[in-house]
Order: sequence, then structure tokens, then C-alpha cells
Amino acid sequence: MDWKSVLANCTNAKVGQSVTRALDMLFDREIVLLINDTAERTIAAKLAQYLHICFPDHDVDVEYNRMGDVPKRLLVEGTFESVYPDIIVHSRMKQVNILALELKKDSNPEKRWKDLNKLAAYRTELGYSHALFLRLGTGADAGTVSECEWILESIFRMTTGR
Repeated sequence: MDWKSVLANCTNAKVGQSVTRALDMLFDREIVLLINDTAERTIAAKLAQYLHICFPDHDVDVEYNRMGDVPKRLLVEGTFESVYPDIIVHSRMKQVNILALELKKDSNPEKRWKDLNKLAAYRTELGYSHALFLRLGTGADAGTVSECEWILESIFRMTTGR
């Protein structure tokens, strides 16, 4: 299934459409960042700018580490760790958590399992309504999405044995 179809299958059509629109803007306006294999943080920051256009009534932050006024932490292998989601759509200082997004580039050899588990935990432990994993093409594949997956609670339980 292509990435636009995956995004369209979001449980909230507006969220899926907004992410699609933001990615289209990123590919249209910032393709050179992907062609040049620029740092993931730079790409995430640009994608966050376009997500903010699509979610004008919410805050969109990169590596935001707060839940209200306390550091954002998740239970990982029996210990609490501070976490920094690549991009979140939320309302600061309120319990409105729309989307947590983890982003990787094709040129990043890291496996996705750690991001998938974090995203599932954002949903189950931190109350995010939606969690999305994206892997974007770089170089000759710039402007493509090689992996796109909505993360559900069941993924976390299945991969961790909970």
C-alpha cells in the first residue's frame, strides 16, 4: 500500500489528510534537504512547520520533552527514561495530544523497532491519539516515503510481550 493510502486510513481522516498535505509541502518546497541527505532534525523541523499550517489551532513542536510542566518520561525495560519525540502535535500545558511522529531517513541504518515501541508507548502511556512512523527517501529517492505506519497499542504489546 502506498504512503498516501496508509495516511488516508487514519482513524481520524483530518489527521491523515493533514499529514499528507504537510508531506506534499515538504517535498514541494524543501526537496533539496532530502536530495542532500540533510540531518533528520532539520527535516523534522521543516515538516513541523508544514504540520503547523495544517493544524493551526494546535502547537507543533520538535523534540518537545514536556508533559505539562514536567519532563516527558516513558517506562523502558523497567526504568523511566526521558523521551524526545521527533514531532508532536498537541496543546501545550493541556492534555490534548493529537499526534506523535518519529521520522527516519532511508540513509539512517537504525532499525524501526525502537521507534515503533516508543510510538506505541506515547499512545498508551502519554495519551496521544495518533502515532506515526515515517521513513523518507534521500538522494535519488528524495520525495518518496519508503515506510509509513500508524502505530496502535497492540503493536507495543505484541513486540514487547506485554
